[in-house]
Amino acid sequence: MNQKTPKSLPGGSLGRGRTTFEDGGRAMRRARVLKRLRRIGIKELGQVLDRTGTWLQRLRTPHPTTEKRPVFVVGCNRSGTNMMCKAIGRSRHGWDYPEREFSFAFNGYYLRSDRIVDRLIRLTPAPLVSFGCILDSQSTDDLLARFEGARAIWIYRRYQDVASSCAHMDWGPHLKDLVRWVARGETERLGARGKRISAETVRLFSELFREDLSTEEGACLYWYLRNQLYFDLGLDTDPRVLLVQYEDAVMDKERAFRWIFDFLGFPFEPGITGEVYESSVGRYPRPGIDPAIERVCDALQAKLDARYAGIGDRPTLP
Repeated sequence: MNQKTPKSLPGGSLGRGRTTFEDGGRAMRRARVLKRLRRIGIKELGQVLDRTGTWLQRLRTPHPTTEKRPVFVVGCNRSGTNMMCKAIGRSRHGWDYPEREFSFAFNGYYLRSDRIVDRLIRLTPAPLVSFGCILDSQSTDDLLARFEGARAIWIYRRYQDVASSCAHMDWGPHLKDLVRWVARGETERLGARGKRISAETVRLFSELFREDLSTEEGACLYWYLRNQLYFDLGLDTDPRVLLVQYEDAVMDKERAFRWIFDFLGFPFEPGITGEVYESSVGRYPRPGIDPAIERVCDALQAKLDARYAGIGDRPTLP
């Protein structure tokens, strides 16, 4: 990834920024799009046809309500946001817009302008419309205020598994750059993701950051950065936001998703969990992490777990 300073551009009525890189960002995106176009084959065409068939099916389905309910699925990378978004979309009463580099709903992995998102919500042939928008997590409270009837699902996962998963991604090493910028107080360099970061988080990172951080350690601090927003934005006290533990959702999926759909106000259908797997839990060996970083991540993990345990009528593992 180009490491030059990103520029935050205006992003619509919510003031969400767009992130671009002055020397090559647009060219990089064009190259990726062209590469994907060259790879289009029978499988991709089949996916388009399946999506069209699902659209027509949703048009013919009698829904319990015509009122739209947008659902913003937020949290940290590699925590199951797209899994959750797609599961909602598999409901007969749902439609999903999972995170994409470029799609009707996304540009550069950020939600498009409010005008476009609102239009998608209104035109979608199902009342329950999910968006897997992790890069807009810092705007969750604004999204809820902007879109009538909206709900948010904040899904979190054990930081050790997130760190191991990030380390296997091409962009995993770049998380260290983001952490470095926060530690230096250069939060504007993160673009939209640099907004709403607390002074306490900046101070903490300035103490924990080292130039020799491993990719896993950088990912752990990034996990902290993103999940701390759940509390910093006051989402823990907002009844429109549901906190979901990833491990619970995949290991006891039917009970968990019945509870999630009850929160959303729509009937649960067992078929929606067909692509929800528990195999990713503890998939990789636990990474070696600096004890100081472990302590702060353990503390936030415990705080999230305590909040999750305190939610009424929450499904619990036996």
